[in-house]
Amino acid sequence: MNRRKFIILTGVGATSAGVLGACGHPEEKLIPALIPDEEYVPGVDYWKASACALCDAGCGIIVRTREHRANKIEGNPDHPVNRGALCARGQAGLQLLYNPDRIRGPMRRTGERGAGEFEEITWDEAIRALADKLREIRMHGIPENIVFATKSSHGATALAARLFASAFKPAMRGNMHLVSEGLNRDAESEPDIYNRFVAPIFDIANATYLISFGARFLETWHSPVRYSLAYGEFRSAKGKPRGKFVHVEPRMSLTAANADEWLPAQTGTEGLMALAIAQVIIREGLRKDASQPEFLSETLENYAPEKIADKADIPAERIIRIAREFAAAERPLAIGSSRLVARGRDNMTAINYLNLLVGNVGKPGGVVLPAVADFDPLEKLGGSYRMSSYQEYLLTREATGEGCSALLIHQSNPVYTIPRAADEIRKIPFIASFSSSMDETTALADLILPDHTSLESWDISATLVDEKRVAVTVNRPVVKPELNTRQTADVLIAISREIGGADFSPPFESAEEMVRKALEQLPGRGEETADSIIEKGVWTGEPTSKPEPLKPTLFPFSLLSTSEASGDDYPLTLLAYEHAALGTGEQANLPLLQELPDPMTSVMWGSWVEINPKTASSLGIADGDTVEISSPHGSVRAPAVLYPAIRPDTIAMPYGQGHMSGRYAKRGVNVIELNPYLINPESRPDTVQVKIAKVAGDARLIRFGTMLPEHPEVKR
Repeated sequence: MNRRKFIILTGVGATSAGVLGACGHPEEKLIPALIPDEEYVPGVDYWKASACALCDAGCGIIVRTREHRANKIEGNPDHPVNRGALCARGQAGLQLLYNPDRIRGPMRRTGERGAGEFEEITWDEAIRALADKLREIRMHGIPENIVFATKSSHGATALAARLFASAFKPAMRGNMHLVSEGLNRDAESEPDIYNRFVAPIFDIANATYLISFGARFLETWHSPVRYSLAYGEFRSAKGKPRGKFVHVEPRMSLTAANADEWLPAQTGTEGLMALAIAQVIIREGLRKDASQPEFLSETLENYAPEKIADKADIPAERIIRIAREFAAAERPLAIGSSRLVARGRDNMTAINYLNLLVGNVGKPGGVVLPAVADFDPLEKLGGSYRMSSYQEYLLTREATGEGCSALLIHQSNPVYTIPRAADEIRKIPFIASFSSSMDETTALADLILPDHTSLESWDISATLVDEKRVAVTVNRPVVKPELNTRQTADVLIAISREIGGADFSPPFESAEEMVRKALEQLPGRGEETADSIIEKGVWTGEPTSKPEPLKPTLFPFSLLSTSEASGDDYPLTLLAYEHAALGTGEQANLPLLQELPDPMTSVMWGSWVEINPKTASSLGIADGDTVEISSPHGSVRAPAVLYPAIRPDTIAMPYGQGHMSGRYAKRGVNVIELNPYLINPESRPDTVQVKIAKVAGDARLIRFGTMLPEHPEVKR
């Protein structure tokens, strides 16, 4: 008799946990299934609300758990930001929890720095070792600085870091720097032109005519889920006319592909295009807000469509037509990205000026100016240290010549994201990492104190919903910790107690207590308790604080220019863009996102360079050929993808690949090496001049539906 063995996998949890080898020991779960458990009923799903931590958009999630295991993530339908929807990144959160490359417990370096030789130690040993090192620095009065670098300047870790800095009390000649890497934050919300410190909301849903200057809001800009939902309403024909969408960008992105009209303007001329449209509106008397300063009319003559058409490579007639359509629309709206040129804030000033001209500020379908100040639910709990950006810190170091005696890293990987800083980081005498997995910076650490994943942690954040309301989202543990890890905020509190002595008394003992205290202090929460808000995952209300008004600013149009000048040595402009799934590389070790095909090229599991077929033909490059891309800063090799929807003078590559650690992330190349972050706190330019040439070699171009290695996690 034939006997067949069947294995049944149910739900995403089985798939994710099985693929990543995190099933544990099932025999240990047999007894709890027979003996009643106080926390769950065997076979019953429990949905727990929490927050997505895979980007800064602030989406709410609900996680399905069964027998203390998380096995599915969905959007929280009660959350006003994402309204139950969730992107691929958010749904891949389980693979952070069950990733086989997670660091299993605290470790101490035993070999040469970067050799990957570590020994396991206990948490008591790890906390004592870090506290002793910090005391040593303080006692000897070393005139160098200690830096704590984290991903964000808000949240539980940031507050614990501020209290930690207060407890440290460095020697007279020393200092404690708190910095946030902030590499994924654009300056497109720069609010100066709107006379507010608080960034505005762009009401795409109710607009009737939308112009986007490089803002890929369907992929990575601000809050993709929120603005994708808004775009669906913008396109809806129910009860209102279908809105028109014009997108300006040198490459056809997914956002550009959804536009009614795509303008492939020269890279770096987005601000010039905006000023040309503004010039037409003023000279033809089409502006709806006559209160704008008259002197702008004379200044804008320099940006007439007839004068900038050649620079932008867009016909003047086309610019004039779009300007008239935009001004005549019932609810026009202009949005943009600051990252395409070095002077990103100036670009955004020009783009936002269009909204002032058509009088859509503070109106439906336009720019919504918050009537509340930037709300931080943890602000009242203490910590007076100001957090600066990592870029600002490096600028200060370069200006003063200050050294660094210790670097503490949390959810930040500057060796990968700021290549020009890598050599300096390697020279720092002591490095401690709180990363939950091995990355380029953690590999250099002397001490590793691994953090929980977001599904095992407590945190709280606030996101603006509309003019008056904010959504306070609670991140709470949905499962017990998988490994011997600890939440970094709790570790910092413990170290603060160690080094602060009897004079230091933290106002809370853990991140959970921190979150609960913040919830109890929410203004106008009525009868809602901390427990009820935690259960729901979000609180929506109206803070009483008002934004501080600014003085009107002059618009520095004279500072606008095109992209970096090209020459014979580097004749092409490289446009690096954020990968829709991998971002700038933080999630590169999640196989679900690696195998998600790029929507425009269908490429997966690696890097590629997009090149116009005419340009490729002139250089003897065919689809799939290995090419070398060189800039004044370095060179990388990748397979070529012939892409007709890109300017002939431009090539494009996504961020996200080229890591040196992680079984799924060790593939492709790091495009940042071609443009090592130009230390400029105002913007991060995504363009650099390059040259490209065909070289020998197999770059392994993998497309969906074609060839796929049996084990794609193995670098080839």
